[in-house]
Amino acid sequence: MKVNNNIIISVGQAGVQIGDMFWKTLCGEHGIDPTDGRCEGESKPKGNWNGFFSQLGEGSDSSYIPRAIFVDLEPSVIDAVKGSSPGLYNPANYISSVEGSSSNFAVANQGKGAELLDDIMSRVDAEIEKCDLPGGIIMIHSLGGGTGSGLGCLILSEIKARHPEIPLLSAAIMPSAQVSSVVTEPYNAVFALETLKNSCDACLVFDNEALFKLTQEAWLIDNPTLEDLNRLVCEVLSEVTATMRYSGYLTVEISLRELLTNLVPQPDLHFLIVSTAPLYPPDDSKFAEQSVDEMTQALFSKDYVFAKCNPLDGFFLSTAVIYRGKVADKPKADSALAKVREQLPLTNWIPTAFKIGYVNEPSLTRNKSMVMIANNTSVATVLERICEKFDQLWTRKAFANWYLDGGMTEEEIENSRNFVGSLIEAYVSSGESGKKSIEASSRISRPAPRTRPAATPPKETPPATEASPEAPVEAESSSPEPEPEPEPEPESESQVSEEPESSQAEDDLTNLPDPMEPDHNPIAKAMQEGIENASDSKD
Repeated sequence: MKVNNNIIISVGQAGVQIGDMFWKTLCGEHGIDPTDGRCEGESKPKGNWNGFFSQLGEGSDSSYIPRAIFVDLEPSVIDAVKGSSPGLYNPANYISSVEGSSSNFAVANQGKGAELLDDIMSRVDAEIEKCDLPGGIIMIHSLGGGTGSGLGCLILSEIKARHPEIPLLSAAIMPSAQVSSVVTEPYNAVFALETLKNSCDACLVFDNEALFKLTQEAWLIDNPTLEDLNRLVCEVLSEVTATMRYSGYLTVEISLRELLTNLVPQPDLHFLIVSTAPLYPPDDSKFAEQSVDEMTQALFSKDYVFAKCNPLDGFFLSTAVIYRGKVADKPKADSALAKVREQLPLTNWIPTAFKIGYVNEPSLTRNKSMVMIANNTSVATVLERICEKFDQLWTRKAFANWYLDGGMTEEEIENSRNFVGSLIEAYVSSGESGKKSIEASSRISRPAPRTRPAATPPKETPPATEASPEAPVEAESSSPEPEPEPEPEPESESQVSEEPESSQAEDDLTNLPDPMEPDHNPIAKAMQEGIENASDSKD
């Protein structure tokens, strides 16, 4: 049976560092030596290893090579990866230049980065050709830096143009003032977001501000380093790809294509938030455990989301939850997720977009864990913050000369900003439509009780040919003729009728006019007039 083969492209300093950490985590989970790619004796790696590794050689001489490509304009970070794992990666898949991008999107996208594009794409094409069944390409990059944003987007656009049939997923680190040393990060991020929308099938949003807070509050690190933030991202990527690397409950694998098909209801709305539980400090995570109910509740809390937004303030367009650990816990997880689902703000126009996956193999650091991937409208708040920082710079044309000198025009810059604004509007309008659909659903499912309408005088109609045999004919009464009751004003559509009290309902019934009175029954009235005419003729 063929397994979907996935390729990881790491671009820029943050991307290369996270990618190297990610691959070493996968080596540990599958039983592969992270220094030379070998297994003990002639044993095979655990799980569906060929989803992310290719085999080189046979028997005891075989080694398992990650389907990985590392790209950076500045060579020092890639050189560090080569030194730490000399025999793990394919040397041909290290691609670097001699000078960085100076944190400038334009330089990496239109200048020095463009010069490396042919070499990069030749390695991408070579890795795709080695795949038995190309399942997807995942890019790890930061949008704040010049290389991760500029060159990363250039590569994504070229891959989509050459291989539109292969799913593309971006794991994008969004900039934050708390973890930034570059003032032009908002420029780079806004320019990159346009490509992520047009060329990617989905984008996992990792917000540096949220990562910084999580390491402080969950991992109890007072002054987190970039390595701490990278480790947090790596842990989530390991969980997200678990269904692609191990067989689950009643399933062989959940491919990247299948995952994205369930998470992206509309092509434009594909920016996804993620969370994972439990989040104990790395040294304690193997010994401290949360119950399945506690983990499930934590997944949907803003304190566990890897982007600074509150998913309960938005609407869930689609959601995927992956559980790793004992299969015996599956009924508990099903029950806990069913309870939580009833409390979530789900849109009524996608009522079944809630996918659950189970992986028997636990992670290296946790005996059981859960990860949530959600398409939630609250992600718009992350994009809005980036645009606010962008506007503060662009209104004064601060540092704009570096991008204009790099080959961009003012029109291109303003179009990129407007493009992100339209993306934010798309998420906001989806949230509004979700709210309206829920309100409409509540009115349909719980209609207001209808009251008995008040009697109104009948319109003049021709008398019927036959009268009911049970209808008595009343003689003329000396009492004054009752005045007709005024016709009630019709209720407007916006009025909601209320449930009448029982005593009022009884009064309404007793006060109904006698249907056999001439003024309220045309048949009785006609008969009464006949009797009166006959009496007059006798007189």
